Amino acid sequence: MAMLLLVDEGHGLIVWILLASVCHEMGHLAAAQWQGLEIRSLTLSAMGAELDISRRCSYWRELLLILCGPLVNLSLATLCCHMPGQKTHLFAGINLLLALFNLLPIPPLDGGEAVRLVAEWLLPGRAACLVSDLLADLTCVLFIALGLRFALQGNLMLLMLGIWLLLGRTGR
Repeated sequence: MAMLLLVDEGHGLIVWILLASVCHEMGHLAAAQWQGLEIRSLTLSAMGAELDISRRCSYWRELLLILCGPLVNLSLATLCCHMPGQKTHLFAGINLLLALFNLLPIPPLDGGEAVRLVAEWLLPGRAACLVSDLLADLTCVLFIALGLRFALQGNLMLLMLGIWLLLGRTGR
């Protein structure tokens, strides 16, 4: 979310970004409650939000819980792009970007957690961690490499995003 704030530049995007983020987290909360899970805490940080639930559930139920946030954003994007008005189209775009960003295979993002979960289901022990870590590291390196390319043209956004994602990974 912190990186999204950089693109605001006084245009009032922050309200729409926060609204899309709240809807995203409500998707996770609704999925947890639907599954009868007790929510111990919801922690907000620069990396987004983290939901602490009372117990671990099956792989498929946890995968559903993880993917419900991006699913809400994709649903809102689809709904809003079919409605008239510049603000609804802006909200559609923000929801689409938030969903795609959260589906990156980098923990603690939803995509990273989903990759970890599927890898644990398919692969034995340490191999699952190695695969999910390798995919996350490669994605961060790709963002940094693309960021360096665009930095030569004066745009530092992707470079900063790649470094921020990598720092978020190493801080885990």
